[in-house]
Amino acid sequence: MNRSEFDENKGLSMAHLPEILLGIGKISADNCEVTCGIRENLSVPSHTHLTDNYVLICEGVLYLTLDGQEKTVTTGEWCMIPAGTEHAERFVEKTSVIVFWLPK
Repeated sequence: MNRSEFDENKGLSMAHLPEILLGIGKISADNCEVTCGIRENLSVPSHTHLTDNYVLICEGVLYLTLDGQEKTVTTGEWCMIPAGTEHAERFVEKTSVIVFWLPK
């Protein structure tokens, strides 16, 4: 995805996220967006993004289902979700995340 495609689709990449999930904030820059949020007692059904997503867990646990396998991502760990990859997320306890949304 080039810069103009990213600009045109910017709102679509996170369109499924309720504003409350963006919680702490959102930073936009050339070819990247960064979101911070706190999630708890939440299951996000299977979906895809137009961007590669790099997720840092600052506190808590993310249960990420990718390629049909659930993996646990804990405090201080990173995970990467490639653009177009179907995935689901589950948060049981209070979990703080920083997500880098990078266009493909």
